[in-house]
Amino acid sequence: MKYSIARYWRERHSHYRLKAVRCLDCNRVNYPPSTICRYCGSKNLEEIELFEQARLLTWSVIHAATEGFEDYKPIIIAIVELVDSKVKILTQLTDIDLDEIKPGMLLEPVLRRVSEDDATGIIQYAIKYRPVLKRGD
Repeated sequence: MKYSIARYWRERHSHYRLKAVRCLDCNRVNYPPSTICRYCGSKNLEEIELFEQARLLTWSVIHAATEGFEDYKPIIIAIVELVDSKVKILTQLTDIDLDEIKPGMLLEPVLRRVSEDDATGIIQYAIKYRPVLKRGD
């Protein structure tokens, strides 16, 4: 068993939302969230969600997957910069072929299944990024 049902329930919000805090004094976004602004030291913070489009900065392709993730090969891990907040995050790309990947491409967040625990019946999801779909796609 990877997770107990109780632990999974307690942590569900952190898995399904990109939470951060915005400093109300210097207006900078702190991700991951903290209780003190890492830029100015203020404790005057508000919680925000960063579910926004991103631009691809760099990526790496993993061809050898660990047990349980063989169906996801190749795994594309990327560093993206969120368009509005300018926060850089490490994420996984999905719904894309390797030859389509280009620096600077516009991406959007999507919720995707990551794993399933047969013992508890828990299906785990995570936020991944895919190319922005054009109208009609």
